[in-house]
Amino acid sequence: MFRSARDYRTFLTILLTYVLDLVGYSIVFPVLAPLLLNTDLHFFASGTPEMTKTMMLGFLFAAFGVTQFIGAPVAGALADHYGRYRVFLATIGLAFFGYLLMALSIYWQSIPWLFVGRMVTGFCSGNFSLAQSATADLTDVKHRGKAFGVLLGVGGLGFVVGPWIGGALANPEWLFGSGAFLFAAIAAFINFFMVYFFFVETWKRKETHASLFSTFKDMKIVFHQKKLRVLLTAYLLFSIGWGFFLVFSPTYLVQKFSMGSSMIGDIFAYQALVWFFVSMYLNKELIGKFSLHSLVIVGTLISAIGVVLFVCPETLWPYWIIIPFTLVGAALSWVNMGTLLSVEASEAMQGRAMGVSGSMWSIGQIVAPLIAGPLAGWNIYSPLLLGALFVFVCFIYFFLCHRIQKKA
Repeated sequence: MFRSARDYRTFLTILLTYVLDLVGYSIVFPVLAPLLLNTDLHFFASGTPEMTKTMMLGFLFAAFGVTQFIGAPVAGALADHYGRYRVFLATIGLAFFGYLLMALSIYWQSIPWLFVGRMVTGFCSGNFSLAQSATADLTDVKHRGKAFGVLLGVGGLGFVVGPWIGGALANPEWLFGSGAFLFAAIAAFINFFMVYFFFVETWKRKETHASLFSTFKDMKIVFHQKKLRVLLTAYLLFSIGWGFFLVFSPTYLVQKFSMGSSMIGDIFAYQALVWFFVSMYLNKELIGKFSLHSLVIVGTLISAIGVVLFVCPETLWPYWIIIPFTLVGAALSWVNMGTLLSVEASEAMQGRAMGVSGSMWSIGQIVAPLIAGPLAGWNIYSPLLLGALFVFVCFIYFFLCHRIQKKA
């Protein structure tokens, strides 16, 4: 897949960076809902209504999405101007301080400082897109799909380790549950020095002119291209729908089954193992037999059905069947939409296209929590059912657009 041994070593650094970054990103999911809904802690005054707690939980997740929406296109454009290496170091370094602040906020049981930490780490999360852009730099179009499958598949290891460690370290009896974010800070610290010593710049210098303000114009430029507009719109719909599931499935499990952080962490680790298998192995086999468009269409339909099934069981054992079914569809959708976007974007637009895709994802992380927060306090099933509806709309939209493009 790579032109030289140096490119291969650089890709390994990108892989490890991506894994450690996803550990920090995913570690939060089994942690926040049990902590904020735990009546033994003092984030809220005694007698605070359940809806108030779930709304605040939604605001916390949305705060990450808001700053991610700002930071992703900024990171993409700056990486196209100054190179991947410098922007990687800046985002990872800031993320270290963000996670450290979140750990302190849990120890202090301070909602305001927890918000600040979430906003800092959200702004730094643009290096998800940077890893994809750097991978695109190292590969030609022929091998890019396989390279992306490896990147996103190995990244699934971060989703395995992150939630499992987060659930284990979020025990309120130890530093009030702040251990998970201390671990995330350590992962970011290691990540920084790995990039500093081992990453070789993948970007070829061009005469471009970027600024923090002009980067938002790039969204208009990217959406002006019809094929990219269709892909990014579908990605937005999927991101909103999957955001409902990703953010509020732990809240659902706490409300319905009174689960703690450890059990939720195990469930997220199980989900991540399925994601890793699909991205790393199954998708690579299917790419040779089916088109990327077909895999996205089938994947979105399967994941929509799976999210609906998630609300059905009254006991825990059916989830060991429902979870892999749902995650197969979601992984096929997400991996192949990202690959299609990279293939359709020109070399000069790689950073900007990936940055805008990060913004689409962050919009999902804004919209879904803001809506799901009050809904979860009103009816525990409604956030997941609404999420399934958005994913199904994504399926319909992408299917119809693909048919129209084929006829044209």
